[in-house]
Amino acid sequence: MAVLFAVLIFLAVYLSGLAKKLIPAAAKLVMNYLQRETEGVRQLKEELRRLVTEQDSVSIKDEFARHARLQRKISKIRDQLKQTGREKSTLAIKVSWVMSAIFYICYGLLMMSLMWRYRQEPVLLLPADWLYPLGGVVAFPSGVSGGVGITFWLVVCNRVSAVLV
Repeated sequence: MAVLFAVLIFLAVYLSGLAKKLIPAAAKLVMNYLQRETEGVRQLKEELRRLVTEQDSVSIKDEFARHARLQRKISKIRDQLKQTGREKSTLAIKVSWVMSAIFYICYGLLMMSLMWRYRQEPVLLLPADWLYPLGGVVAFPSGVSGGVGITFWLVVCNRVSAVLV
């Protein structure tokens, strides 16, 4: 029973580590869903391409006023597209931050509930002489001689899963 419980805790910590690594990809998926390219942005890009093509066909020496007018229109459209890009990146940062916060809150609650629930019983029982000089630290908070406490087990699981992930 104790070994199965220890393995389940390790799997929970390992899967949490994987989930933490996948937060940026999940945030990107959410952003792709939330910020599809709108018709207005598509029209602006199309208008920009048309104006650039038209400006390339205009001689700056012969038709300076027309060329300058086209350049101002192009600059205005580029500024609008840059503003849209800044808004998208701001929203992406917010979504990523919120997803990270939700993950860490859930992870913290899971760890606290595990430590609270299993504070008086060891996760694993080993021969006491295996843990001789550090037996009290390893057994914390259960205090059972030869036992591996939940706190120590969670630290070990976090370190091992960090190496594996």
